[in-house]
Amino acid sequence: QKIAEAPNLEDWKSIDYLQKKAGDATVVVEERSSEKDSFGKGNEKSMAFGELLDLIAKGDTMHYLTTQDVEANEDGRPDLMAPFMKRFQDDFPLRPSLMGNLVPQNINLWMGNNVDGASSGLHHDYHDNLYM
Repeated sequence: QKIAEAPNLEDWKSIDYLQKKAGDATVVVEERSSEKDSFGKGNEKSMAFGELLDLIAKGDTMHYLTTQDVEANEDGRPDLMAPFMKRFQDDFPLRPSLMGNLVPQNINLWMGNNVDGASSGLHHDYHDNLYM
C-alpha cells in the first residue's frame, strides 16, 4: 500500500530502483570480521551504495549501512541528511504530518541482512526515531 505522503517508498523494495537513484554514491558501511561478531565496533569501509546493494541481494550479512556523516554549512550547523540521502529526498516528506510540529534533526537510512530476520538489539538512541 502506498503512503500518501511518500508514494515512492514502495519503490524502495526494488534494488533496481535504489541502484538507479544512488548506486554510484559512496557510503560508509560497517563490516563484521566474522558471522559471530557484532556490528557497532567501528570497523568501517567505504564503498559504492550499488556494491552494498549487490552484497545484500546475494544474502551477505557481513556489511551494514549505518548513519552517514553529514556536512556542515558555513556557520557550522549540520545538514539534515548526508549527500547520499539527498538522492532520495523526493521519495519521502522531510516533515511527515504524523510529526505535527516536531522538526527532524537528521534523516538516515540503515540497511543490511540478518539470517534470523530483521533485528536490532536493545539499545538507546540519542534521537527519537521514526521508521517508515
